[in-house]
Amino acid sequence: MTKIKKTGFLGTTKKLDSIKTGCLFTFYYRAKGVTDTNPLIIMTKPKWIAKKGGSYISGVNLNFLTTEARDEIISEYGNLPIGSVSYQDLKDSSEQDPECCIRTYNTRKVQALHKVEADSLILPPPE
Repeated sequence: MTKIKKTGFLGTTKKLDSIKTGCLFTFYYRAKGVTDTNPLIIMTKPKWIAKKGGSYISGVNLNFLTTEARDEIISEYGNLPIGSVSYQDLKDSSEQDPECCIRTYNTRKVQALHKVEADSLILPPPE
């Protein structure tokens, strides 16, 4: 599992507009039936509003990728601005298709949002 040694606490998604660089985030997600309550995501789509209301963020949950694919994505895209990385970019650059890890999160259920610095991640050694 990836360990994070430096983050910037944002608290809520209301402060996402103030982020100029970096698209790696971690937070506590409190939805029913969730498989990962503390995801590490590379945000592909910043805060957006659904047709029926409600705001969401979208990204690829890096906790479900292989170590090699995760390392590759973080090193190549981790310092880019929010919204500048697309799913297609990630798919083209990774050996593992990140389709299995695309997630959309309701912003009302996101708590303790932290911006993660790409160079502060402690990645486990390759197996």
